[in-house]
Amino acid sequence: MDEKDSNRSHAPTASAAADLYRMQVLEMRNYAMFMLDLEGIITSWNAGVEHLLGYSEREWIGCHASVIFTPHDKAVEACESEMRKAEQTGCATDIRWHRKKDGTEFFANGFMNALRNEQGVLIGYAKIMSDETARKQLQDSLTESNTALEQFAYVASHDLQEPLRTMGSYAQLLTKKYGGQLGADGDQFLGFIVSAAARMSALVRDLLAYARAATEEERPSSIALDEDLEAALTHLDQAIRDSSASVTHDPMPTLPVDRGQMVRLFQNLVGNALKYRKPGLPSKVHISAEQKGAEWVIAVRDNGIGFDPQYASTVFAPFKRLHTSEEYPGTGVGLAICQRIVKAQGGRIWAESQVGKGATFFFTLPVKSQAPLKHTPPINSPRQPL
Repeated sequence: MDEKDSNRSHAPTASAAADLYRMQVLEMRNYAMFMLDLEGIITSWNAGVEHLLGYSEREWIGCHASVIFTPHDKAVEACESEMRKAEQTGCATDIRWHRKKDGTEFFANGFMNALRNEQGVLIGYAKIMSDETARKQLQDSLTESNTALEQFAYVASHDLQEPLRTMGSYAQLLTKKYGGQLGADGDQFLGFIVSAAARMSALVRDLLAYARAATEEERPSSIALDEDLEAALTHLDQAIRDSSASVTHDPMPTLPVDRGQMVRLFQNLVGNALKYRKPGLPSKVHISAEQKGAEWVIAVRDNGIGFDPQYASTVFAPFKRLHTSEEYPGTGVGLAICQRIVKAQGGRIWAESQVGKGATFFFTLPVKSQAPLKHTPPINSPRQPL
């Protein structure tokens, strides 16, 4: 007998393979698998039902599937709703809390499929469930911890503002009243205090903005991003004049997003482009918008100093700076705020750059419902110093 005949002789028959498959399904313990008839009565059982739910085969078969749904007074309604959805669409996903035999609850990921015969007639339903309680508890714990940290950062930053203002104000009063009387060292030391207070105040303001980007209540409204961008450029008017910059932009979409956050996002990104300009060269910044599938891709492109591509992801980390504060002022929180804002709106943000060749910061926003692009005279006209 040759090798092919030997392999063929060891291959299971179709009947044996079917028996093996049924045995694997019945003995699978990590997933509860069962079938229902048209009325929602359970007609089959596997070992996972006993392992996850605590029911023996005798106790399980013949029960209505609503026995595992919560809350109790809505169980039948929830079960029948899932069956209707499976009948209409072929399958239904059910991610919710369920009840075990002993009354304890667990968080389960369930899938129900409609079963039909060869003629397409509905004959029942098949359902599979997995216990996701541990993952749900971990996720809830992380969410709670993050919320607590954000609230702490907000409160701490807010409470730091007043003593910093006091320290800075009195240092300035000392400088004004006793400047020149304390000697060169004394004047220098007072200068250090005033400068340090100003830097700390700027850091606290950025920390407040960082915390608010995730904790403040969203105010979604269908507005034109053109208006948000123009508002941001108005805030940056003096910086645009100081850098002899030309800022242009394409028509922007109208999207249901948080207007305040969008203004802050554009202000941070364009302000970042103005800050890292090449010495002696007028800044050129262009903001473009392009729809790609289910999202809009907004790009802020500049002709500044750029940065090494290896830092393209780390620049969004809080306090991550590629230059000293003496070279370029700032706290290193601005791009982290941008990342928080974009994520809060359901988008992504990333950067592309080369040293000496400028940088482009991209972010996306979901399409959702939107109005047509606005084509008004100011659009795409350069904003330049007078």
